[in-house]
Amino acid sequence: MSHTETIASEFDLDILKKLVADSITSSLPPVGFDPMTAPQTELLKLGFPSRPHPEFQPAEYAVWQDIFAPPLEFTAFAFDILPDFTAQSRGFFGQLPRRQSSSNWSGAYITPRDGTVFRTIWGRWRVPTPHLPPGGVAADKYRSSTWIGFDGQRRYYRSTLPQIGTAQHINEATGAPQFSAWWQWWVRNDLGQAYPITITGFPVHAGDLIKCYMKVAKNRSKVSFLIRNVTTNQFRHFAHGAPPTSWHRPFKVPGATAEWVMERPADAPDPTPRPLADYGTVKFRKCGASAINPDTLAKVERSLSAARLIDMYVVEQNPERTVTISIAKPIDETEFRTRYQ
Repeated sequence: MSHTETIASEFDLDILKKLVADSITSSLPPVGFDPMTAPQTELLKLGFPSRPHPEFQPAEYAVWQDIFAPPLEFTAFAFDILPDFTAQSRGFFGQLPRRQSSSNWSGAYITPRDGTVFRTIWGRWRVPTPHLPPGGVAADKYRSSTWIGFDGQRRYYRSTLPQIGTAQHINEATGAPQFSAWWQWWVRNDLGQAYPITITGFPVHAGDLIKCYMKVAKNRSKVSFLIRNVTTNQFRHFAHGAPPTSWHRPFKVPGATAEWVMERPADAPDPTPRPLADYGTVKFRKCGASAINPDTLAKVERSLSAARLIDMYVVEQNPERTVTISIAKPIDETEFRTRYQ
């Protein structure tokens, strides 16, 4: 969402909650349920993604083994939409071959090859502690969010951005850090999708190890989400149907990019990014994605080996100048880090 794309200032959050609830599939599995052996039909019925094939998708299967590693306790999924919560959006980019700049993103993204589109993405990080930067005051609403998602990097007709992650903000009244887990299916020019959705009953603290996984359904109009807080042993799973278009047909996920991002979000419904909290350093670890050829159904797994890195900047005044506030650096084919500066 660009600064020139304006949206209305009022929206009925109760209506939005009902629309989201009606589009969610998430049921508690029966006692003794094992995602590694359950039939694929049962997985989908309960709101889990389909299980990857161990031979043809070894990296993704290893992610499954890891994210479902015992001890694992399934808890009922619940959500809320808070009127004063921060909104995610696509990045605003300056273009370079392997390193790009953005006014609200810092991280990495990859693009598909050879006629494929992305279908799954995964990654993990430890929740950073947000601090006021030098000279900052809490009343300025310093924000940060960390997430994985699809398609936010490219600007195109009917673009959407399904994403999931954690938020690390500074409370403007107390100056204390506050944390949450959230997801969103952002849609350009749609106020109803401008609000990230908080996953309630899912505690998040500084230093917690978070693992996330997303998978696009075969019809490209539904995404399954997994998020696990390894530190607290909290786990949530759900499938979210795509928001409807103005002609009552659901959006589809193009799968044109897969991204891992540290963002300075906005306060919905205003799309203007808030100041970035000093989050220190975040390491995105064990990152990967898989893509599928829509014609042949052949699947390929992707690492970060060809990732484009994104640095975040702000424009300062007196004198007017561009200042980089978050940089991304590669570590290896599955890891990179972002650092506040």
